[in-house]
Order: sequence, then C-alpha cells, then structure tokens
Amino acid sequence: MLVLLKKTLLIFLSLTLFSLLFTIQRDDRPIESNQTLGSLTINEDGFLVMGGQSLYMKVSGDYEKAKFDKLLNDGDIGQTLLTKNEIEKKKKGLLSLAFDFISLKKADAAPPKITYLGKINYGGSVVGKFKVDGKIAFCFQHSKPTPGTGAKYDESVPYNNEKVQRALYYGWGGQENIFKSSEEDLGIVVTSLVLDRIYSNGGSGKNLKKYDELWDKVINGEVPDNRTTFSKRKLAVSVKGNKQVTESTTFKSHKSNSVNIKVPSNVTIINESTGKKITGGKMIVHGNERIRLEAGMGVGLNYSTGDLYGSKRERYQPLITKPVGGNTQVLGMMDVYRDPDDKTSFTAKFEVRQKKINVQHIDKYSGEVLEKESYTRNIGSSYSFAPKASIAKGKEKFIPVNTNKKTGTLGNKDVTIKFYYNLERNVTVNYYDNRTGDKIKATKKYKKVRGEKYTEKHPTIKDDEYTYRYVKATGDKESGTIGKKNIVINYHYDKPLAKLSFDQLQIYTAKSTKGLPVKVHLSKEMNYKTTLKDFEEKKITVALYLKDKKIVSKTYSAKELPKKIEMTIPSDGLKAAVKNLYTVKFSDFNKNDFKIDAAASTLSTDGYAASEKTIKASSSNGKELSYKGVVMTEKTPTTGKVYYERLAFPLAKIEKKKTGYGFERKVNLHYENDIGGKVTPVFDFEVPTSLVDSYLTYKKNGDSSLITMEQTKAINKKQGETSVHDLVYELPHINVERHTGSLFSDEQVESKDKRISYDLVDGGRKFYSPIWAELGNYETKIKSKPMGVNLIKAEVTEQLELYASMYAHMDSKTINQDEVLLKPVYADNPFPNGLPEGWTKKDLDWVMSR
Repeated sequence: MLVLLKKTLLIFLSLTLFSLLFTIQRDDRPIESNQTLGSLTINEDGFLVMGGQSLYMKVSGDYEKAKFDKLLNDGDIGQTLLTKNEIEKKKKGLLSLAFDFISLKKADAAPPKITYLGKINYGGSVVGKFKVDGKIAFCFQHSKPTPGTGAKYDESVPYNNEKVQRALYYGWGGQENIFKSSEEDLGIVVTSLVLDRIYSNGGSGKNLKKYDELWDKVINGEVPDNRTTFSKRKLAVSVKGNKQVTESTTFKSHKSNSVNIKVPSNVTIINESTGKKITGGKMIVHGNERIRLEAGMGVGLNYSTGDLYGSKRERYQPLITKPVGGNTQVLGMMDVYRDPDDKTSFTAKFEVRQKKINVQHIDKYSGEVLEKESYTRNIGSSYSFAPKASIAKGKEKFIPVNTNKKTGTLGNKDVTIKFYYNLERNVTVNYYDNRTGDKIKATKKYKKVRGEKYTEKHPTIKDDEYTYRYVKATGDKESGTIGKKNIVINYHYDKPLAKLSFDQLQIYTAKSTKGLPVKVHLSKEMNYKTTLKDFEEKKITVALYLKDKKIVSKTYSAKELPKKIEMTIPSDGLKAAVKNLYTVKFSDFNKNDFKIDAAASTLSTDGYAASEKTIKASSSNGKELSYKGVVMTEKTPTTGKVYYERLAFPLAKIEKKKTGYGFERKVNLHYENDIGGKVTPVFDFEVPTSLVDSYLTYKKNGDSSLITMEQTKAINKKQGETSVHDLVYELPHINVERHTGSLFSDEQVESKDKRISYDLVDGGRKFYSPIWAELGNYETKIKSKPMGVNLIKAEVTEQLELYASMYAHMDSKTINQDEVLLKPVYADNPFPNGLPEGWTKKDLDWVMSR
C-alpha cells in the first residue's frame, strides 16, 4: 500500500489509496528479469515482489509464493496477495495497517493490499488485473526494470503534464471514461499503453480498438480547469453616452464552472457573451464569459462582489512517484480533490457627475434661436422639458412643431435640448375624373409644417364594378419638403367610356355569289354622357373573322357605335352549299376606353351559302318531293340555334291517255320558314313540242315546250316566328274549238284570234295531246325556277303514255281501243259526191268494212 502526501500552501495532508495495474506485452519476446510493472515487480525467479517483499498466493487452502505464470494460469479470481508479515498478522487477527501521518514521511508501513482479479487477454496483449487497496493505478514505464528487494519510492508529487492528465481523465476509471462498462479489459490495456507512450514513448497497442480515440482525446481533449479568477479584478469606470460603464472582465475558468454575482438595484450587470442583462439581482456567470457593469450617471457607489466561489471546485492533478535510486519504473495516478480556498472577486467605483442642460427654441425654417434657457443638473438625474405654447417674434407668431416633451437622464456631457417652431401648411389632395373633371372621391386635407417631409401616392378607387384607371398627377410634386406655400396635388383617373358585349350573331343563308348577310346585336352601357369629346375621338372596330383572317369589319366612334350592325360576308371564297365557322370580335380599340365583357367578347357560328340543289323526283320513286335547309344560324353568349326552311309537295302519276284527251298537272306546295321568309316559286310543265297544239304559243326549249303553271291558291299564316305557306300551281286554262278541236289560250280568246272559227268549249286547266298524235310514251317534267332561301330547283319527271287514238283510222293498231269510229250515213254509198281529196279506193274499202 502506498501513502501519497500532497502539500498545499496551507500544508495539509491527504491520503490517497490507489491501485496498480501492470501489463505484459505478448509479442513472442521473453519477459526480462526484474521487468518493472509499477511498484509491483517480478524477480529473477518469476515471483511477484512488492516494495522488496515477496507476495504470497493461496493454493489449496495454504499460502505459497506467488509465481507470475502460475498466478495467471491457475490463480483463483478475486484472491488477495499478501506479504509474509500480513499473513502472520492475519493469523493474529490484525485487519488493518497503521500509518504515521504527523511526521510527514513514510513510516515503516506495511505494503499495500494487493488483490489479483484474473488474467486479461485482449488484442495480443495479456494483462494481469490487480487492485491495490481497492483502487486502480497505472505504470508509466513498461520498459524499465523492476526495482530489487527493498527498493523505495519517493513521495508522490504533482506531474504537470496535460497529455497525462487527459489520458487519466478519459481513460479507464477516469471522470470521462470513453469505454463502455462492457469494455473493461480493453479500457485497462489501452489506457496503460497510451500512458506508456506519453511518458516513455512506447509504441505498443496502436492497433487496438479505441486506442486512436483515446489518443485523440490526449491530443485534442479538454480536462476542466476549475480555478476561479477574473482577467481584471479592479474595474475602471468611464462614461459612455448617458451612463457609467466599467471595463470588461472575463471569468477565467472552465465553461462548466460558474459563479453567482449579485448587483444592487441601481447597477446593471451585462453578460457580453450571452447578451443577458440583470439590474438589481443575481446573475450566474460561466467560465470564459465576459461581463461588465453599468450604472446611471447619478450613481455613486464603491461596488465589490465579495468572495465568489466556483460551482465546480474539483482539481484533476496527475501525480507520479519515482524510485529512490536505481533505474526502476515511475508510477502515476490521478489525484482529484477540492480546493476550499479557491475564491475570487472584483471591484468598481461609480461616481456622481454634474452637467448643463441648455434649452433652445428655434425657428425650424431659418434656424434662428427665438428663446433659450440654461440649467445645471447632476449626471444621472432625470429631466423633462416641453415646448412653449407659442412664441411671439415681432409680427410673427411661432407655434411648436409638436408638443412632445423631451425627457431623459443627464449623462457625462452637457445637453442641448432644441424645440422647433414653424407655421402650418395645408396639403390638399384632389381626385378627379380625367374625362369630365368631376371629383370622384372626397378631397384629402391635412396639415404639415414648413420643412417637414410629405409624400402621397394615388390610391385605388372603385365605383361599383369598375376600378378607376390612374392616368396622371398634376399640381405639386407627390413628395418633398414643405416650403413657404401650401401643397395641392391633383390625381386624375378615368374609366371606360362604355361597357360592350355581343348579345347575338346572326348569319343568313344566301346565294354564294352575293355574299352572306350578317347581323350583329350588341349591348352598350355608357359610363359618361355622349357629349364628351372622347366619344367622337375614340374608335372601335367590329370585325368578322374566318379562322384568324379578318374578312369584313366596320369601325365606329364610341358615340356612333350602334346596337345593331349589318354587314355582308364577301362572296370571295364562297361556293354553293359551303359551310364555314365565323367569329365576330371587337378589335382596334384602346382597352382603357372600352370595357369588353369577357363572357361576351366574341361570338362564333356557322354561315351557310345557299345549297342551289336540283331535287329530282318521280312518283315511281316516292310519294312526295321534300327539302330542308338552313336559312340562318344564331349565336348568343349562352345559346346557339339553327333556323331552317322546309318545302314539300306530293307526286302524282299521269294516267295513260288516248290522243286528243286532256289531263291535269298540279303542284300542292307546302313551305315553312323558321325566320318568316316567303317563297315565290315558278313552275313550268315541260312537254315535247310535238304534243303541243300548233295554235298555242309556249316557250320553246329545243324539242320541248315550257308551259308556265299558274298559282291558283295561296294560304299564308304564321306559327310564332315561322311562316307557313300552302300554294297550289296548275296548268293555264285552255279553250277547245268545236268541230276542229283546236286549242286556244285565254289570252288568244281575249285578243279575238282570227283563227277561231267555231264556238269554244271550256277545256279546264289541262294539257291536251293532239288528236292525231302518234301513240307511245312521252317524257314530261314539272320544273321549277330556284326557290326558297337555298334556291332549290325541283324537277319531277313523269311519262305520258298515249295508248290509243281518239278516232279510229284504217292504219290504227289500237282500233279496238280507239275512242271514236265514224261511219257514213249511207253505208252502200258513203261518198255520193266522190271520194274526198286524197282518198283512194283502199281507204274506201276500209270504211265499208267497218
């Protein structure tokens, strides 16, 4: 057992018990005789020796000299190694050793109690773990020999080596041990080898786990230095601004250490490191933090902190003990103790000071001092001054710029307090409609004084759905310094002249060569009276587009713009039966002059060119001729609609006829138009000219004649917006001459045609084939001129079959079907006056045979 004596300035004794750790490096080298392992050594015979005395181990209930190899391999874990004297005393019942501390030197003390705790094998190094009096110690020189019998060591002394201090602090058993509780073997081996490296430049164990980590702590780590002192202890006081300020001082100690400093109610302590301030209270200041004191100018005080003790008083002092004579190992350990006399303090002297206060009343514009006063006050005392209600200077009356008091605490310099006076100036801000000059917002008025800054900016002004557009500012500048005159600023705004929207777009069907009529209906809400000049000058265009191409447009002034606009889509590019999508838009206008309703800013609809179709039909292919076509398209912002025309008339066959007989041809036309349009058709009945009586004068068309049909009935009515027309067309009226069968028109009868020789019979509205027409099929047609909006032509083809003759004759092949057979009155002599001119006997025989 070793006794460590520590001397302080007060010369006090403390006893520290420590244990000793020794290691054996296994690198295939034999253990040298007398190899030193702390104060525990191995002699030439391999037996353990402590302080020159042999140690004994217990084997089978009895003690024998402790041999190192046997102890490692066969020794009982946890047994105590004893000297021979300890064995004898134990037998006598002595359980402790006595030490004489008064003489301040080692007595003939018994060796320490050494306990073997087993063998440690880690990373190629074998270590025997020992405790000396229950504590661990480390050897610093593994390469030094073990002292011989009776070797003595000097008293332990401080070893001021920071690396050793950090190795013991972060090593196994230290205050900041880096090893886990499960890493005890590793911690003991690495700590011992690192200490050997520091003290003896040893190189073993560098490949062990956590060796580098501990070595990094040795090089870069930190052991708390908890000594308490301040970098300055007598703080000089100076005046800064309006307060007394001490020098700064730093608490020189580890950051984990702290002192508690108390200041009176008229003193402020400021921690410059943290920014924290406390007046009249306590502040905890940590190591390396910088502080200062502040006090008012009226404070007179000899301040002292009194004795300050640190919150952390532990000292971490490495100790070593060297052998007395010889060249054996040096032993080392950490001494942790508290220093009861480690204290510090600092002082500062604050003094009361006096200065002058000068009060001046000044014309702010000219800088002239109108009146002044002077006062003497203590530094640190409070003051409060207010401007005068008014100051008369000749004819001028000055009023204060403001009535605010000026207060404060007198510092270490004379104080001049200035109050400024001036005349008020008015600032007037007007808001006008730029188009009319009318005010659109209440005038803003406020007062400023000469030399004072002012600034204005046009505000946002709303009027129902409109936000006025800012146009310009007139009058004085919007910002600046108030001078001699009042300030007037005028802001000018406007809103659109009118709000526009498209209500309806209509495109009418028409012949492609004429172009398509267009009607545009729009809404126009005026925001101003149209007498404004702007209504004459501001223009806008209503344009119709085919895709992106403008094809037709009209430009108007805001005043002229109508609610209904008519235009025509040019015929260029149009063809019959072509449909295109057209869009109407506003263009070529200033958006500040017109507001266009976004939901109704454009309208698009299809435009149709007249189909101009020819509809061919026959009763053999159907019972009716019909057609439906677009007459107009219409688009509004919310709806779209298409309007149509429809026409139809029934088809009727021509019954087969005998020559000379008439038949009717009639067209019962039904026509509807969704937009109320009328139809004025012209129908012609086309027949071969060979079937037309020679007296009738019809238009010729090649080998055909055209008989214009006449309207004989018309019923017109309205169903809402739709017009309905039922029209009947028939053949012209015919007059038949008795005896000859010749045909005459009503016009011929009225004009008394000279060829009329006999009475006329009403032939009705029929077409009569010639009596002597050749039998067979003849093609007839009812043909119309273009009719309706879509200029439709109708062409109804029917066959006229003449299957027999009105009068039977000798060459007739249909004699059994012919209508009339004439026989002579005198059958035996039909022609008593001779044969008619051109007759032959053959003809006579035919008549006689009937």
